[in-house]
Formats: sequence, structure tokens, C-alpha cells
Amino acid sequence: MEVEVKIFDKQKSWQHQLNVYQAYHQKYAKIYPAENFFYHPYLLEKFFKPNLCAEELKEVKTYFKTKIYDKEKLAETKKLVEEKAIPFLSAKNELLQKLPIKHPEKLTINLSGAMSGGFYNAEKNEITISPQCITPNFMPLLLAHEFTHICVEDDVKKYQLPHLAKERLVSQICAEVLGFDDHNSVGDKAIDKFLHKENLKNNYIQVLSNIQSFYKKRELKKLKNYNMIK
Repeated sequence: MEVEVKIFDKQKSWQHQLNVYQAYHQKYAKIYPAENFFYHPYLLEKFFKPNLCAEELKEVKTYFKTKIYDKEKLAETKKLVEEKAIPFLSAKNELLQKLPIKHPEKLTINLSGAMSGGFYNAEKNEITISPQCITPNFMPLLLAHEFTHICVEDDVKKYQLPHLAKERLVSQICAEVLGFDDHNSVGDKAIDKFLHKENLKNNYIQVLSNIQSFYKKRELKKLKNYNMIK
């Protein structure tokens, strides 16, 4: 797999940070605390509030570009990613290739000056991480986690798995198939019974089907209980 590492400039980094802010309040605020998305006290204070006005966003943008963005840190991280993280990712990709999942031929790793962890884009085969809030030892694990997301995204959509099931699936693939703990405490542990090593390695498609059935049955049970209460 061909891997390209890019560094975001101030403007691209700010746009990424702004995208995270908007996505958090649109999709994730009911699932995760803001602390999981904004690893800087100033950003956490400001971005905890949804729908900031233009003047407020201008103030945050100025602070971000002058006080948070660190070009030297990004340059240092690029070398670290190329020397340490990519070899780790390549080794884990060899294990992923044994599963009947998507296998990108090219991957782009974007290094952002934001303070918001890691994100993936399955359509573009891109991972965007924020090195200023990620320890060097955790970085290879995070990249492998986000890359696994890219590989299974088509299956997640096909089987209509909810967000927390997707997170648990990826976390357990990392643990059971790739052999490392990604320290991802989120996800629905109720589906762990389907995610044992041998099942993932030998019956991956059946695992997805079983998880889909599990959620359908749970929803039907909820609906039945709701109707009984009414």
C-alpha cells in the first residue's frame, strides 16, 4: 500500500478544527462528552457551546492560529510517522488483508494543527490526526485504528450497524486480529459475544449478519415493550 503524509498549514488546520466542532454538535454531542473531541482548555471552553456566532468564531480562529497551531511540531511528527507509524501500519495491514474487507491501494495521512485526535474519510482513503494532542507511542495505534475504520466502513453501511457497534467492531478487530489494545473504551460491549478472534478471522461476514440481527431483535423488543406500556 502506498502511503503519503501531508502537513496542513494554518488555514487547513483551522478548517479541520472547525469541521470537528460542527460535526460534534451535529452528530456526536449526545454520545460523547466534549472532552473527547477538544483536547485544549480554550477550545473546550469555546466549542462546548453550539452555534457560535461569526464574531465568536473569528475570535477562536485568531487564537487558534496564533496560540495553538505549531508548524514545528507537525514537521517533527511527519518524520515520526514515516519512520515508526507507517511500518507498524503496514504490518497490521498484512493481517487485515486476510479478512474479506476493503483494502485500499493508497492512503493519505494528514497532520493537522488542530487539537482533536484522529478522524478518517473512507471515500478518500484519508486519515487526519492532530499530533499536538497525541503521544508518540499512541500514534501508530491510532493510525491503525482509523485505518481499520476505512477498511470496514463499506460493511458497516451495508449491514446498517449503529455508531457504537461500528466502534466496538473496530476496537475488537484491533485487539483480536491485529493484536494490540487501541485504548478505545467506547462502543457497545453487548456485541462482544460475536467478536471473538476465531469468529472474526473465519466467519467475518456471518459476524456482521449476527450483529445486524442482534440490533433488529433489540429494536423489536423495545417497540413491543413500548406498545405494552401504551
